[in-house]
Amino acid sequence: MRASLIALAAGFLGVAGCGAQTLGQEIRAEVARYVETVNAGDPAALAALYLRDPATSSIGDGQISRGWVGVSRLMDEVYTVAGSIRMTLLDSVTVTPLGDAAAIAFFRYRWVLGDQTTSDGAMSIVYRRASDGWRVAHDHTSTLPEGTVLRPDVTAATDGPPRPIRETYRCDLTRIIDGDTIECRAIGRIRLIGMDTPERNQAPYGGQATQALTALLGDASSIEIEPDVEPRDRYGRVLGYVWADGVMVNWALVRRGFAVILTYPPNVQYVDRLTDAQRLAREDGIGLWASGGFDCLPRDHRRGRC
Repeated sequence: MRASLIALAAGFLGVAGCGAQTLGQEIRAEVARYVETVNAGDPAALAALYLRDPATSSIGDGQISRGWVGVSRLMDEVYTVAGSIRMTLLDSVTVTPLGDAAAIAFFRYRWVLGDQTTSDGAMSIVYRRASDGWRVAHDHTSTLPEGTVLRPDVTAATDGPPRPIRETYRCDLTRIIDGDTIECRAIGRIRLIGMDTPERNQAPYGGQATQALTALLGDASSIEIEPDVEPRDRYGRVLGYVWADGVMVNWALVRRGFAVILTYPPNVQYVDRLTDAQRLAREDGIGLWASGGFDCLPRDHRRGRC
């Protein structure tokens, strides 16, 4: 069973680049291990696949479990109620690297519970490289209502997040610094998290990304900042999702093709939406995807790789 699952995972859709391909293979093998562990029926073994960290989380159908202890308790409860679970993948596993030490995998699944109840849905798993190997930092499952037929051509919604998840606070905008950084009165610099835009010295793309952000914020009647788990980055900048007149600007920049995703766990509350937005923008060939603006990703440019 293990060998067949890993072989199946290795044959799934790859990601570009030699190093990225290796990362994709590693993550797909981890997904295969996850499925095998689910089917083995050992909640302790399943919990062991998760990162032992207070920021680890699991979201399923509106319910949130926080911290490794909370996730471990969830696994016990699930198997107590279901008795047994058989999990199978319904299509390929898509892997998106999130820097060098993290990645997100998403796929469609089918669960058959102990009483033979069948549930189809979609799942995303954020993996983080730990000292003892890859571990799950966050998962998100969405189960379709019973009787819903999961079509082969199902695609994710193109709309952005409808509203903030966390409490927001007001920003009195004083300056737009670049495509992913603004300044607010009494708050200081705010780095838009979950995404990345070309640097100012990546002409002309850095300037185009800044113009795109200016267009989104310039006429906004209200600007609100929504935090995630970590309030600041290592440079002391405030981290946040920027909402302008009810639109999440981070998502809009990615969806319009002027930003790429760049996620650092535990700040992952919108990673599914942002990953979707990037895929759609790239497929549509819009924004900087149309002009080669991401041939050298911003993080690679900063590291002198291109």
